[in-house]
Amino acid sequence: MPHMKNPLSNVPISPISYSTQPEAPAALNTQQLFPKGSKERTIIHDNMEYRLRITAQGKLILTK
Repeated sequence: MPHMKNPLSNVPISPISYSTQPEAPAALNTQQLFPKGSKERTIIHDNMEYRLRITAQGKLILTK
């Protein structure tokens, strides 16, 4: 769709588009989740505490 010009400022504006799908959240890297070599994080979900940890084999385990 071509850009329309705003008659008040001569700045090109893009038409508004609406999506029916919510935008997917950005992926998280385990280096962001587990800074400085940590191996475990606590996650609160629905007032319940969970532990997310990296195993010795490098796999992720989520436990209640």
